[in-house]
Amino acid sequence: LLPKRRVQAHPFMANLSPTEVAGIREHFRRHDSDGDGTIDEGEFNLMLRRMNVLLSPDDEARLFKAMSVNSSGKIEVNEFIKHYNTILALEKRAEEKQIEQLASKTSFTPDEIRALYANYKKIACSQNDDGLIDRSEFRTMILESSQMEGSRNTVFSDALFRMFDRDQSGSIDFLEFVSSLAVLQGKTTGSSASEDKTKFFFSLYDVDGDGKISKGDLTSILSDCLDSNEVIITPQQIERLINATFQKYPGAGSGKIDFETYRQISSSKS
Repeated sequence: LLPKRRVQAHPFMANLSPTEVAGIREHFRRHDSDGDGTIDEGEFNLMLRRMNVLLSPDDEARLFKAMSVNSSGKIEVNEFIKHYNTILALEKRAEEKQIEQLASKTSFTPDEIRALYANYKKIACSQNDDGLIDRSEFRTMILESSQMEGSRNTVFSDALFRMFDRDQSGSIDFLEFVSSLAVLQGKTTGSSASEDKTKFFFSLYDVDGDGKISKGDLTSILSDCLDSNEVIITPQQIERLINATFQKYPGAGSGKIDFETYRQISSSKS
């Protein structure tokens, strides 16, 4: 057997309590995806994304190299602890940058955004600890917030997810999360606020994402909402409601409502 390599304690480590060291080791373990006792470059990249720390590839490579002092191409736990202050500083700087950006685009206060960030982090690690909210985590959030019991149809929650997932990446980052909440709560600012809200709700009803609201789209949404509220109505009654809706508005006679028609409808109601 090879002799164990002695790791000299770093001054930062000497100032930590056993509880703090245990907490940092747990943080390390969560990012050691393959459980080999080290963090490789792929795991390091994922860790930074979980923390919303966006670095250029060159800066990320330099930071990884600085933390992997033994040139093994991997970060060991003591190296991680040694540089933990740097990691926390990067996370804090990323958080403050996002708060500043969101405060300039919405009427949320910085304190409200910080509270939203704390809530976002809880949701983002509830099932898949990757720092992003996926479809399953979003469904659970909607289910719990609406206090519904048992399983429900997912058409409406999936439509909401698509609204929040603005870049259609399959997951919701913090900027998308707050920006979407701002639209829903009327807290967007600037000349495009009204247009953003119209686009936001158009995408809610465009269930299949083809750029038009069809009778099938509205049927799916209406059926899901009625089911979620335990309202019993026959398919024939739903069909009559949908047909009446399309007959009411000019431009919807083809059986589909495009965005321009929807915008005119929205304007007439405001």
